[in-house]
Amino acid sequence: MHVLSAAEPPTGGHGFVSGLDVRTKILLCLSMSVAVVFLKSFEPLAFLTLASLVYVLDIGRYKMVGMCYLAICFMWLLSMAFMRLIHSMSPMIPVTEPVKMLVPFLRTMVMFNTILALALSSRIQTLLTSLKSFRLPIWLYIPSAVMIRFIPSFIKDIRQIYETMRIRGYSFNLIFILRHPRLAVRLMAAPILFRALRSADDLGIAAELKGVGYGYSTENSRIESYTPLVFKFNDAVTLVAALLLLIAAGGIQAVWGTDTTGMLP
Repeated sequence: MHVLSAAEPPTGGHGFVSGLDVRTKILLCLSMSVAVVFLKSFEPLAFLTLASLVYVLDIGRYKMVGMCYLAICFMWLLSMAFMRLIHSMSPMIPVTEPVKMLVPFLRTMVMFNTILALALSSRIQTLLTSLKSFRLPIWLYIPSAVMIRFIPSFIKDIRQIYETMRIRGYSFNLIFILRHPRLAVRLMAAPILFRALRSADDLGIAAELKGVGYGYSTENSRIESYTPLVFKFNDAVTLVAALLLLIAAGGIQAVWGTDTTGMLP
């Protein structure tokens, strides 16, 4: 299966993020996932979102990141519209302030930035080896690797579906979606769903065919990456910078953080 080929080049180019050790990027994802659980205010989450945005933009996929941010903003606006609709139908139900409603989406953006940078700048074999180096059980690190590798595969599937629709004469843009919403859903939703299921199945089968996990059963059947894992100076600087960012976000939470549980009448 080519999708899990060790010879597959990184998709993120040769920037600073691509040169980091995969274990560093995994630790960044874990630390950010823990941080967004404890940060409850707009200010610190916005700070981490900006910092992680600079991090993910280093991979050079500006258009794709911009489209994902537009999708997240659209979902935020849609949630606000439904909140107003529910309030108009039942005035007893309060309406959340727009800034406070943005908090869960900021958590999503922080995680999106760090995970996307990991998925688009790491070879799958190196990712598997890095996850295995943390001494994780096989039932945990294989699904984790498949889920991370699913992101670029899913992006490629969407691009192929989009090109297929263009060949068939459909121009998928905002005007077309607004004028023909049912047709747009029918032409895009079903192919995306089936391609996502197919890609997930292929990734799982490819992991099995590559012999992942055999090192747990026999002594001489260890799976090694052809690229050695080396923790460099840039990795140490990145981890220290991430720690300082988390401390700063905690300070912002303590000093300027606002309560996110309040409601508008």
